[in-house]
Amino acid sequence: MPYALLSHKINVNTPTYMGNTKLVITPITQISKGDSANTFELRFGNHISTHADCQKHFIDGGKGVSDYSLEDFIFEKVSILRIKKDKGELIEENDLAKYEKDITEAEFLLIKTDFQVYREKDKNAYQFEGPGFSANAAKYLRNYEKLRGIGFDFISLSSPLHRQEGREAHRILLSKDRFIIVEDMNLQKLPEKIRKLYVIPLFFEEIDSSPCTVFAEF
Repeated sequence: MPYALLSHKINVNTPTYMGNTKLVITPITQISKGDSANTFELRFGNHISTHADCQKHFIDGGKGVSDYSLEDFIFEKVSILRIKKDKGELIEENDLAKYEKDITEAEFLLIKTDFQVYREKDKNAYQFEGPGFSANAAKYLRNYEKLRGIGFDFISLSSPLHRQEGREAHRILLSKDRFIIVEDMNLQKLPEKIRKLYVIPLFFEEIDSSPCTVFAEF
């Protein structure tokens, strides 16, 4: 069965929302210095690179990433929406309504805006001027009973240029039980049709959300 990796690899140059916490790698032991093995200490924010926003991120008392079941991160009905957006543009209800039939049966939506090109060619634009979701678009998706998650190729549901709108969109979607938002996905080589989607987070206890590896079976 062929698979496609839909998450970014993480390095010290990985862009983050508004330039927040970066990855710091510190060697602990090194074979080259006479130690028996190589080991490293990693320091990073839990919303770095491709990551799953879980309920606790914006809902006080909501589920953290380790409170979800494994089945909550596996999706068998995935729809792909192609909605082109540029700097600071919001995904609106009318953008989504065009795909009503695709959304109705979906457990997960992959939204390809093509903003990912800025991740390499203009890192500042990707971090500080990305698109996002309007609150009305979030309300529209909230009504689809089967839908349990969305993912997209820009840095956050909350556009850095429309932060209050993005916060409200987060609250609306994450108030839905079992819902996850996968931000900063790698959709450059997105298959035309997906049989199953796997979102594999790091199950840290106590925290809200976690970086994840996402891959599709097609």
